Amino acid sequence: MRAFLAIPIPEDVAGDLIRLQSSVPFGRAVPEENLHLTLAFLEDAPEAALEDLHDLMTALRAGAVDIRFTGLDSFTEGARGLVFAAVERTEALQALHDRIASLCRAAGLDLPRRRFRPHVTLTRANRRPDGTARDRLAASLGPVPGLLGFTARAVTLYQSSLTPRGAVHDPLVVYPLGG
Repeated sequence: MRAFLAIPIPEDVAGDLIRLQSSVPFGRAVPEENLHLTLAFLEDAPEAALEDLHDLMTALRAGAVDIRFTGLDSFTEGARGLVFAAVERTEALQALHDRIASLCRAAGLDLPRRRFRPHVTLTRANRRPDGTARDRLAASLGPVPGLLGFTARAVTLYQSSLTPRGAVHDPLVVYPLGG
């Protein structure tokens, strides 16, 4: 099953992020129901490993985490373009990410080891911006005054299904984060 663990975005914050999407001059908007902050992408995970992960996640004892947005940024180094709301990488968020990555590995899931850059994807494109599109995108990036954060009180396991109209993310299990 193609799956991932993520922090869901509360409805009021999602509304702000959807409004922010309209200022992004590049890519296709991510639907509101697909907005999330990925903690671990599990790719095509075997069912037995997901069951083991569920047992480990059920026993997870982690506090709620404050999520603060720092502005708009992009990943455009590769063949594709991605614009996102950047999230401050606090000690608490990094610790939650690291703990979840450790639980995934303990369940037998092979996660790539790379630097955690917390973000909420707003737009995607199948190509990198160039010329005037690149210039317009660069002008739209940076701090976003007044973008409210939130306190993450849960991590959700999602199943991700690829369709001709894009990915569909179905929540499977919600794991609460304590006070």
